[in-house]
Amino acid sequence: MNTFSLAPLIIYLPLAGLLFNALFGWRIVDADREVGERVTGWVATLMVVGAFIVSVTLFLSLVSNGFSAWFVPMFKWIVIPSANFEVNWTLQIDTLSVTMMLVVSGVGSLIHIYALGYMKGDMDYSRFFVYFNLFIFFMLILVSGSSYLMMFVGWEGVGLCSYLLISFWWYRLDKEGKTANATAGRKAMVMNRIGDFGVLIAMFLLFWTFGTLDYKPIFDGAVKMFEANQMVQFGGMSLPLPTVLTAVTLLFLLGVTGKSAQIPLYTWLPDAMAGPTPVSALIHAATMVTAGVYLLVRSDVLYEIVRQSGALLLGLISTPDLVAWVGALTAFFAGLIAFSQNDIKKVLAYSTVSQLGFMVAAAGMGAYVAAMFHLITHAFFKALLFLGSGSVIHGMEHGHHEISHGHDGHGEDDGFDPQDMRYMGGLRHKMRVTYVTYLIGALALAGIFPLAGFWSKDEILLHAQTHQTPIFIILALAAMGTAFYVGRQLIMVFFGQPRHAAAEHAHESPALMTRPLVVLAGLTVLGGLLNVPYLSAAAAERAGMHAKGFWLALEQWVAPSIPALELAEEGVLHLPHTPISVSYAVAGLSMLLAVGGLALAYLIYRGRPKTYDEPDRLSRTPIWWWSILPLNSLHMKILVPGFNRMAAWLAFKFDGEFWSDFLHDRVLRDTFVSFADFSSDVLDSQGVDGLVNGSATVVRRLSGLLRLTQTGYVRTYALAVFLGAVGLLVYFLLAAG
Repeated sequence: MNTFSLAPLIIYLPLAGLLFNALFGWRIVDADREVGERVTGWVATLMVVGAFIVSVTLFLSLVSNGFSAWFVPMFKWIVIPSANFEVNWTLQIDTLSVTMMLVVSGVGSLIHIYALGYMKGDMDYSRFFVYFNLFIFFMLILVSGSSYLMMFVGWEGVGLCSYLLISFWWYRLDKEGKTANATAGRKAMVMNRIGDFGVLIAMFLLFWTFGTLDYKPIFDGAVKMFEANQMVQFGGMSLPLPTVLTAVTLLFLLGVTGKSAQIPLYTWLPDAMAGPTPVSALIHAATMVTAGVYLLVRSDVLYEIVRQSGALLLGLISTPDLVAWVGALTAFFAGLIAFSQNDIKKVLAYSTVSQLGFMVAAAGMGAYVAAMFHLITHAFFKALLFLGSGSVIHGMEHGHHEISHGHDGHGEDDGFDPQDMRYMGGLRHKMRVTYVTYLIGALALAGIFPLAGFWSKDEILLHAQTHQTPIFIILALAAMGTAFYVGRQLIMVFFGQPRHAAAEHAHESPALMTRPLVVLAGLTVLGGLLNVPYLSAAAAERAGMHAKGFWLALEQWVAPSIPALELAEEGVLHLPHTPISVSYAVAGLSMLLAVGGLALAYLIYRGRPKTYDEPDRLSRTPIWWWSILPLNSLHMKILVPGFNRMAAWLAFKFDGEFWSDFLHDRVLRDTFVSFADFSSDVLDSQGVDGLVNGSATVVRRLSGLLRLTQTGYVRTYALAVFLGAVGLLVYFLLAAG
């Protein structure tokens, strides 16, 4: 079955949805809010569902086509005849792009359905779905394009949508009277622009080197130039290809740190939780933040050439290894910060930063399939967790509404925050569906067998243990930290007794919000089957890496779109090999760390806190039998206070005051605003406007002088003729002399 001609619908359907709502949505909602919300919301949702159906047909076409890539030209984009140059808008339908299409449109459809219930009654309901469809539109452009230039259009588009959606409730004020949403949106825009600058410069270098920005010609040309040891000419300077690609891959890493929230540009993602929960789920858990991982995997050939060439940055480290270290340190660092968060969405935000670190580390180590595997499973369980958190917040808000409008007309005035986990507790009895689905997502995030997160995280750990032991140690510690803050969150939200009247009166969310949770929970349970490894090395050896069937299905599927794998088989490149059979030692250690983290969280937080103003349990002894050991004093006086101070310092001083407030607000934002003011007040008003206005002034004054000669009197014109004749006579006399 060949349905590649349907590929443009991937882009046209979300475009149709956003145009409908942009032109007619608000009118329909204003005419009849209840009917209008159903019409506008379902039109937007069905357009994304349609894109998912088209993605499925493209998947089936690739299967019938033997996984061979297909290119679908749409139109000529940039044409310069004099330079014999043209850029075509062409869709590249291969296994990697279709995988991303399925994730974006599939998970996006579920989140759209959830948003129908979550955003019900919002005064800007249709505008929200305009932005939602616009995001899907740009994200599908990003993953379906056949060139870096098309990818960059989508890359910038999702950055714009991130700003629009994070600051959607721009008018809301926080407890300090500040517009937190608008500030968070601007922060996301600025931090992403820094990364985008790196991607743009990298594209300039690629175009100078290869004369194109299309993926295939660049990768083919890079391999040929590398084998021939060709130099790249920059004017009068010649540079080896690995040196140029080192710069390119380093600049790509800068883009990844911005878009996928890695050290040091990760600070925008936690603040982005100020936006509506569906936004957090769609953009900051399942899709947009994975764009950086997609860029790394798509550019695999460039990174592997740098790895094989031995080119080092400042003679210290190669860019692939730098990518791996940035990812690993981000995974560990963000996990530590999550320990001290009380906002239910902030915990998930730092968890997202941490899990993105796992994916980036995998790509940096050459485990591209493992990176994609974790990207897919993370989309399932993290979208589930964000939507589940939205359901919890929805239940808490309705519970607070009930007590605030009770028979006595009074509620609790205690600074209640529906997102603060300290006000929750006991919600497993009030919100059964939300609890069960959230528990599945949380255990998958912790890496508990046999859920999807166990398989994908274990594959990354196994690759690290095989090739880079220091990275393995850091990721293993990050995995244990993940299990700990997941356990802490589960206990604070769902277990114990309600710590606030709002939690006591909370109730389950409507079906439109819980049904997507059930579907995502099912995907979380079964997602590991996408790439289940062989159970023994002997079976793997007999079957071979690319054997058809149940085992390593994702690897068989995406391998044709990762040229480095094929080049490694041909002996052109030496790609670090990911074991394809289960290592029971690594899997056992992974499970031990996950269970240990959950158990430690239980020992520390069981039955606590009992009230919403009780201090965090990390400040008290977590294990009863410490009191009978001589180490109790050491533990209470050194270890616990030391850890608390470190976690608090990381969260509030280093992350909050330094990275977020100083680096972003004082350095980046103020520099950006100062440059913008200088451009507006000096360069534009005095420079450009001054040049234009000055030219007009000169012309006006000259014309005023010439106007003086136009008196209308004959004697004036006779005098002018006489003077002209005298002038000509003098000229000829001088010329003759």
